[in-house]
Amino acid sequence: MSSSAAERHGVAPGERHGVAPGERHGVAPGVELRLALLAGARETRETPQEALPAIDVSAIRGAKVALRRGVEADGLSLRAVCATAPSRQWATGVEELVLDRASGITRGTLGMSIDRWEAGPIRATAQRFEQSFEAAGRAGAHAVAIRGRHVLGFAGSEHDVVLCSVVCVEPAQEAGARCGPLLDAAALEGTLVGPPEPDLLVRTILYAAEHPLPATAAFGLLAAAGITVLLARRPYPRP
Repeated sequence: MSSSAAERHGVAPGERHGVAPGERHGVAPGVELRLALLAGARETRETPQEALPAIDVSAIRGAKVALRRGVEADGLSLRAVCATAPSRQWATGVEELVLDRASGITRGTLGMSIDRWEAGPIRATAQRFEQSFEAAGRAGAHAVAIRGRHVLGFAGSEHDVVLCSVVCVEPAQEAGARCGPLLDAAALEGTLVGPPEPDLLVRTILYAAEHPLPATAAFGLLAAAGITVLLARRPYPRP
């Protein structure tokens, strides 16, 4: 939509499909999360940090919460959380575990009863994994529709993991009318890199899982070689 057409339709320049120019938040070196805001909202207010659910990542060494953000506008709630962590022992397939855990955390932090939760397939590109989800629940006496998306990428020379989850809640009767454009406009941008190469331990475990018989033979040879070395180094009793 051009600026003149936007003005004729009562929409300010830069706004389209109910989305206003939003904000950017740094979540890792060279990486930002872009969030859109609701265009034409009568009142848009920031959710106080103390009102946002706490995210505990202390069980993961080196992990930290990079962003907790909440915005409410005209009965709609938009929340975003990002975390980073070292990518030690990363391997193909781990993204399924990470995104499943992210969905569990998201459900637990919504503070409402969930009647239905449907996670879509994981979409992989060269530098990120994405998964959308939809849900239905109740906030007190009100039925609500829930939509969101997880984005998992890697940043920096150490290929640190960057995980961002954006979730939008609106009245059930609207079912995506306003949340959909906001989620479409949200994006993880900047200098992302590809997944790290698995370390030696992970590669060994993966090889053993994919080739059990050769791996068993290889481990047997290594064990035999180790025993031979130990015997060769064993001191013999003097006559």
